[in-house]
Amino acid sequence: MSDENALPSFPPPPPPPPPSGQKKRRSPLVLSGVIFGISPLLFSLVASIFVEDALNESTALGTVPWLMFLTLPIGFVIVIVGLATGARDIGKQNR
Repeated sequence: MSDENALPSFPPPPPPPPPSGQKKRRSPLVLSGVIFGISPLLFSLVASIFVEDALNESTALGTVPWLMFLTLPIGFVIVIVGLATGARDIGKQNR
């Protein structure tokens, strides 16, 4: 049989791209900022499982959620830094 009578076929697939070395790791700053910001509330909610009056403000555990006045702004700054570094990395990758 000659090549003239052969059925046309699909072209071969392109070769795989060369390995780029290490995989890009994302920064955990955004998630850690959110967790840090709400950590006093999470701590009090977990403590309320084991202690009867954990959310009563006349007890020591009841005052822990007030620490969110400090941890929420700090966590917000951590999230903003994480988003800025992620945007910078994406900008460098597109160049």
